[in-house]
Amino acid sequence: MIKKQIKVSNKIMLGIWEINEPLDRLEAQYHAKELERIAHYHPTKKAEHIASRQLIESMCQGLDIPFHGICKDDHGKPHLIDSPYHISISHSYPKIVALINLERPAGIDIEKPREQLLRVKRKFLNEEELAACNDNLDKLCSYWCAKESIYKIHGRKNLSFVQNIKIQKIKDSQVLCTVHRDGQQEDIILNLQKEDEYIITYNL
Repeated sequence: MIKKQIKVSNKIMLGIWEINEPLDRLEAQYHAKELERIAHYHPTKKAEHIASRQLIESMCQGLDIPFHGICKDDHGKPHLIDSPYHISISHSYPKIVALINLERPAGIDIEKPREQLLRVKRKFLNEEELAACNDNLDKLCSYWCAKESIYKIHGRKNLSFVQNIKIQKIKDSQVLCTVHRDGQQEDIILNLQKEDEYIITYNL
């Protein structure tokens, strides 16, 4: 069920869904043709798929924009069908988060701090970031979420988490980031918040 639906501004809405209903109830509220298409999905993935679409549809209603469904491009980035507006979706079962931005590309990520991040930290952090995190799970998770959000903003296209995306610092519930690509530098500020034990980052 929808846990929160926050109108961050007139142009941006954040939504949070927590899956606590049985799968058959989610399926009963979904489109028959789409259910056929995802019939082979694992039950968890199917629940995430249905809930994320229902969340985005509700958010579109909250922003008074049409919803004709969601499609993905060749890079796996989701888009509203027949719409100029931008969306981003992330899930870490049982939680799902979504972002709609009416003006610019959207990027959002949610993750729960886990020991696994310690094992893969060198795959997404440079040496300065490794030192800054100092194996703190909350910091590692915040850095991971921030880089995932930026990756989504850029459409999942040819960005190295280690070489192209740099986390400058976390300050006052914001993550200050820099993207270095093709000789250009782009500064991005992300919002950082906690939802229960989960960490969420997203752009404005």
